[in-house]
Amino acid sequence: MKTLKLVDCLLKDVPRRLDSERPEGSEGPFVAVFSESVSSGKFCGLASPADKAAHPGWIYADLVEHHTTHVLSFKSSVAHALREMDQWKVDALPVLDQKGGFIGLVTRNCILRALLQQESRLLRETHRLNQEIVHDKEELASWTFRLSSLHEASRTLLRVLSHTSLEADLLQHGIEALTQLLQARYGAIGIMDGKGELLSFHHTGMTEQQVADIGSFPEGRGLLGVVIREDTVLRLPELSRDPRSAGFPPGHPVMHSLLAVPISHGGKVGRIYLCEKWQGKEFIEEDELLAKSFANSLSMVLENAREMREMQQAQQHLDYLAHFDVLTGLPNRGLIEDRLRQVLANSQRHGRKMALMFIDLDNFKGVNDTYGHAAGDELLKALAGVLMNALREGDTVARLGGDEFIILLPEVDSVQDVATVAEKIVVAVREPIRLPKSDHETCVTVSVGISMFPEDGHTPESLMSRADVAMYHAKSVGKNAFRFFTTSQNLAVQQRLRLEFHLRQALARGELFLEYQPQIDIQSGRIVGFEALLRWANEELGLVAPLEFIPVAEETGVIIPIGAWVLHRACRQAGEWRRQGYFLKVAVNVSAWQIHHDGEFFNTLKQCLTESGIPGEALELEITESLMIQKTEATLGLLEQIRGLGIRFAMDDFGTGYSSLSYLKQLPLAVVKIDREFICHIIHDPNDAAIVAAILAMTQHLGLRVVAEGVETQEQVDFLREHGCQEVQGYYYGPPVSASDFAASWLNFMLSGKYAAEM
Repeated sequence: MKTLKLVDCLLKDVPRRLDSERPEGSEGPFVAVFSESVSSGKFCGLASPADKAAHPGWIYADLVEHHTTHVLSFKSSVAHALREMDQWKVDALPVLDQKGGFIGLVTRNCILRALLQQESRLLRETHRLNQEIVHDKEELASWTFRLSSLHEASRTLLRVLSHTSLEADLLQHGIEALTQLLQARYGAIGIMDGKGELLSFHHTGMTEQQVADIGSFPEGRGLLGVVIREDTVLRLPELSRDPRSAGFPPGHPVMHSLLAVPISHGGKVGRIYLCEKWQGKEFIEEDELLAKSFANSLSMVLENAREMREMQQAQQHLDYLAHFDVLTGLPNRGLIEDRLRQVLANSQRHGRKMALMFIDLDNFKGVNDTYGHAAGDELLKALAGVLMNALREGDTVARLGGDEFIILLPEVDSVQDVATVAEKIVVAVREPIRLPKSDHETCVTVSVGISMFPEDGHTPESLMSRADVAMYHAKSVGKNAFRFFTTSQNLAVQQRLRLEFHLRQALARGELFLEYQPQIDIQSGRIVGFEALLRWANEELGLVAPLEFIPVAEETGVIIPIGAWVLHRACRQAGEWRRQGYFLKVAVNVSAWQIHHDGEFFNTLKQCLTESGIPGEALELEITESLMIQKTEATLGLLEQIRGLGIRFAMDDFGTGYSSLSYLKQLPLAVVKIDREFICHIIHDPNDAAIVAAILAMTQHLGLRVVAEGVETQEQVDFLREHGCQEVQGYYYGPPVSASDFAASWLNFMLSGKYAAEM
């Protein structure tokens, strides 16, 4: 088949206007604009209907100057023209001759029309040759070749339409082109689902009033249904003579001739029908062949469009993953950082304040470990909703990852405004959160750090870093709070990071050691046990107080290997002294973190007892009331398992934490230790004296042994003895000392028969 050239598709009768003229209502859709003369002047550009509609009243010079004019050479191919239209996203391009003069324009419709006309000519020629040489095999092969060429032309049609991926646009565009090509008055495409229900209906040739009169479109249950059910073509010269025509809606315009062909794509079926050929003519066989070829091409176009939509959807999904958090649907780090840069630039340009909040969920790991990661994910999604509801319009919340969120407040008038928002967030999060999928209700808190522009930084990195510093400060003061960034906080965080760095290496470097403090029977004055106390001496930091490094060890998880080392060392020391004849119990502090998060904790205890040779009754584990914050059946079950080894539990620092008398009943306790905070003032403060006396009376009734910590005077000893306290420890008897000093100070006295009361 002869290759279709661009000049074959050219629209030459394009209205020509001078650039100084204004549009008139009688002009065609596209207008060629010239300077000086419409016949010999310079071609300025092409004014489209969209240009004229967007800028009414403009002269043509303004209409064509506000956008770039792309042109085609008259030597360009059809494929090149289509690529140019796709690249510049236009439906029409002007064509210039070799001297640069305007000779016409080419549109997608005119290319389509030329292709279809070419197909029509080929079909008619093929039909003529077939009649002349119907028995000639060679000519039949030529006819087959011509049909193949026709299909190639149809594939060109596919390239024309495949760049419009919306199915409705493709169907409407296609039926309009086919109706015009076959010179029909009316045309329509109906697509059905697998159950025969009408999904879409696209038509041309009818006025809005005619459409309204029809009321409902043909559903393909009568005459047109035959095309779908039997997958056949209908070509009728007089529609009214076929009894099946009763299926057409009564309001449909009067029709005589009909051509209907089936179409299918993507599991859906339908039919194309054309009626009322111009000048009362009938549809002929060539029209039927052309319509069938068009239906096949359109099916290919629709399938191609479906693939394009799937690719677009996949790209949209990838874009979503690149900018949003999958779990919560919130913007992710990349998107919030980009948003922060924009807001920061705007704030700098207009001299406005802005704020950045760094939010961390307190004790989130405990929720994951207690209820499972699915519940943790539920909590994060619920928290995202709480944060969004607590914000002002225009604020942005994003998830950085894990349990960290960030909130951007683009325009604030004062620090107090920011504090109000932060307080609202802290209070809102404290409310109980229901987790339906996990069938749990939990209460959580957040720590919020805030940095301000311009006070705390002028770059996204500095504002985020300082909000992070402020957040850690909020955690250090007890969590469930918000704090603004200060320089002193930054110094404290740097010190904390330095401490964490050295602490992670302390065990491997042998910087940890134990000291021992005696526990005395208050009635006899005899030493009955000792508490093993962890100490840390670092070459750079010096001697670090336990109150400084123990919380850091718990937050980083280093407490698990350190805690196991303490248990092994303390039990080994107790075993050595026991083999020397000193049958003393050893008390070891255990972090709630170890019990909740160390899966080998029970096995570690058994190993300590086995290796040291001490019985379980000689080991006392001191726990705090914080253990009950994440109390679960698994935790209580573990404590019972440990008690089954003979090991006893002591409630340390009783009365200073989350005190609840129910803990004394719920936990498998044998000992209660009264904190030094109460002991140091019992002689001079009636309130402390009353509290200690009440604790002693209550524990006696519960059958619990009591150890008083921080005893420093004889008067305190007398008071405690008088009120029934069994054991004491403190500087009155001696400070914590090394194992060798402990043996020299206490064990030698045990050999000589001297006891605490005598020393």
